[in-house]
Amino acid sequence: MTGTILPIPAAHRLRTAAKLLAALALTACSGDQVTVIQSLTVSIQPRRALIVGVGQSLDFDAVARDARGALVSGEVQWSSDAAIAEILSNGLATGVAAGVTTISATIEGFTGTAQLEVFVPEQVGTYEVGTSYFGRREYVEYIPGDLPVVMSAPHGGAFTPNEIADRAFGVTGTDRNTVELILAVREEFLEQTGRAPHVIISHLARVKLDPNREIVEAAQDDPYAEQAWQEFQGWIKAARVTIDVDFGRGMYFDLHGHGHDIDRLELGYLLSAADLNRSDVALNAVAFVASSSIRDLGRDSPLPFSQLLRGPTSLGGYLQAEGVRGVPSPGDVSPGSDAYFTGGYNTREHGARSDGEVISGVQIEHHFSGLRDTSGNRRVYAAQLARSIRAFMLEHYGFFSP
Repeated sequence: MTGTILPIPAAHRLRTAAKLLAALALTACSGDQVTVIQSLTVSIQPRRALIVGVGQSLDFDAVARDARGALVSGEVQWSSDAAIAEILSNGLATGVAAGVTTISATIEGFTGTAQLEVFVPEQVGTYEVGTSYFGRREYVEYIPGDLPVVMSAPHGGAFTPNEIADRAFGVTGTDRNTVELILAVREEFLEQTGRAPHVIISHLARVKLDPNREIVEAAQDDPYAEQAWQEFQGWIKAARVTIDVDFGRGMYFDLHGHGHDIDRLELGYLLSAADLNRSDVALNAVAFVASSSIRDLGRDSPLPFSQLLRGPTSLGGYLQAEGVRGVPSPGDVSPGSDAYFTGGYNTREHGARSDGEVISGVQIEHHFSGLRDTSGNRRVYAAQLARSIRAFMLEHYGFFSP
């Protein structure tokens, strides 16, 4: 049988040659064995990254794996939008201008990508009292004041942006209405004195960030949460420096909400319930002054330390005179066996715990009913708290005019 051999079309010959070249390009030789690599997956770490500031740098790493998950070696070719960030052959990226760019890594013809944002914070020469300053995407707010008082609200935020992963461990419950409360207290200070405290607010929900924890637990390796944490902590520090320069001494109050069984404030000085359950004589020991968050105030006060914590001129004493129950105070000298918050990360970091610190700190835990629950109750309590802080600081620092 005879037949006619038809010519192979040129386009088909080209496609066949291209497939052969592709197969050869994905062939790895080892001794007498030849393995054809069907595909590679290129992964970049970190997958999402944030550079804060022009000229700042960050390292990226890339690896390639075959379909079985085995590592495949090869030269990495990096690329990015050079107008936003430049990346070198070793994976070092440097911020050039604000914006977002895709970082690409190509190994043996296969490419993986990651996202890089260059964030350039606003440069503020002098903060203006009463003006709100915001961090990246307005997750954190700072309202500068002109009183020797810093106040923060770390757990009242409601923002739940998708770009930040939910925290996988730690407490995630919100301290309801504490953002509204801190703003009400600020307004009351203005009403009573014509001047305002420094206010720092986290607007992120606690499931995204907990600014009252160290950064590992607070942000859990999310770059955007870490930036918000840095802003929150940085503005508290900046406010404390301003107070140190302008007044020489001052106080820091971290405002929270609790759900314990007893409706009373819990004033945290970094002293445990067991410490506060001691007698006045025992509590007056220098060791308790030194381990508290009001070390600066306790060291210089002519009062016994126990009276500074729970006497008539203690913060709890002035609040009690306003009709607000709290512990420690003359009416509730100690927590006993009841639940009690001693103070957290912020109070440890920003209170006076060493001889060089001049800003004493108190964590104030608020029950909900009658204080935080309605706008009217918040206004009433805000006035009581502002008067109590004013009286306390006038008594022990000489600040504020009577």
